[in-house]
Amino acid sequence: SLTDVGTVMARVLYHEAGGTDDLENITANPQMVSRMLYTFLVEQNNSWSRSILSTDAQHIMGKMDMMFYVSASLHKVNKPTVFVQHILANVTGTATNLTEEECRNADKRPEQDRDLYEFLWIQGWELENATEPKAYCLRSSVWLSKAVSPAFELKDWASTEYSTWTESRWKGFSARIFLVASRKLEPVVKASIRSDLVVRRVMIATELPTNGC
Repeated sequence: SLTDVGTVMARVLYHEAGGTDDLENITANPQMVSRMLYTFLVEQNNSWSRSILSTDAQHIMGKMDMMFYVSASLHKVNKPTVFVQHILANVTGTATNLTEEECRNADKRPEQDRDLYEFLWIQGWELENATEPKAYCLRSSVWLSKAVSPAFELKDWASTEYSTWTESRWKGFSARIFLVASRKLEPVVKASIRSDLVVRRVMIATELPTNGC
């Protein structure tokens, strides 16, 4: 199952990162895997996804399907990226007692935390008998940054020091086909049309009433 695959990948990554603890203690959470599969493949707007997203990111949950295409555009972040960011932040981050104003305003947070952590005002779970979800401030080390090569900032497209890339796009095209009958078939077609006309004339003549009726 995907849970087993996730467990193997987690153990390999932990080992390659220098982890020394017993790998048997590292297992993927089946409930988390099911929730992610349902969010990414079935319905993005569900109670779990709403609870892990920040209030500023709630607008990404619309009726449009999840698009997994990653373009070279610098002006738009696709939905899967935002979801992955918030999933990692919720799994690895820590809930704090900061108020919404402190969470959103870096000047009101401890100075030592400003450059080390990202703070998100998470919407939280929709509690029973509550008029609105219980939001909280989440502190995490998950950041989003633009993958921009210095070659694009310097506009040095021939640079051999920095990487460059392009994006291929498909253009729509159309075509019209006109079918012309073969000249060898023209006598056959004409003969069939003539025979059809003769048959129709005979049928009409037999259906006409006589003068005595």
